[in-house]
Amino acid sequence: VLMMIAKSIHHTEDPILGDDNCVFWYGEVTKDDNQAVIRMVKPTEDSESLTYVNRVMVLIFSSDEAFQHLMTLPKAPFRMACGNQLCVSLHHVALN
Repeated sequence: VLMMIAKSIHHTEDPILGDDNCVFWYGEVTKDDNQAVIRMVKPTEDSESLTYVNRVMVLIFSSDEAFQHLMTLPKAPFRMACGNQLCVSLHHVALN
């Protein structure tokens, strides 16, 4: 999963430890609303499905408190505080 994400962002940008700039997604996007996605088989499933990159980033890298709060939100891509839904910076995930 991390290799798929790394291959779809610019090699000099860091969506986890980077500065406050956006980290633009160059990979696959949803057709309807241009959300950053990857194809993966989820642990409880047998077939591949599209998964929102910003949800994967939160699952892997956010604090326990932020994770618990964000998991109460609808199963949709998280809103990005920067306003760019193709940004995958963990710092830009809106907590509301």
